[in-house]
Amino acid sequence: MAKFKRTMLNWEGDVEVTPEEFIMRLKPLVCEPVSSLMEFDGAKWLANYSKLMDAFWKIENAVKKMEEENGEEK
Repeated sequence: MAKFKRTMLNWEGDVEVTPEEFIMRLKPLVCEPVSSLMEFDGAKWLANYSKLMDAFWKIENAVKKMEEENGEEK
């Protein structure tokens, strides 16, 4: 029987999570800031921008790892 290789994604440092957990951890980094930006709450703009940049790099690195594991190139 073939073994299924479970992809683990780096969250930060030496913390690795499943793709499902990765998405759940991204939710507060993306959904709350975007919602606030849609309301244009100027006081929170920089904090929200920082969360979105954090989410951007986590997604970028996760996709790069998945592409490498699947033998895909950009």
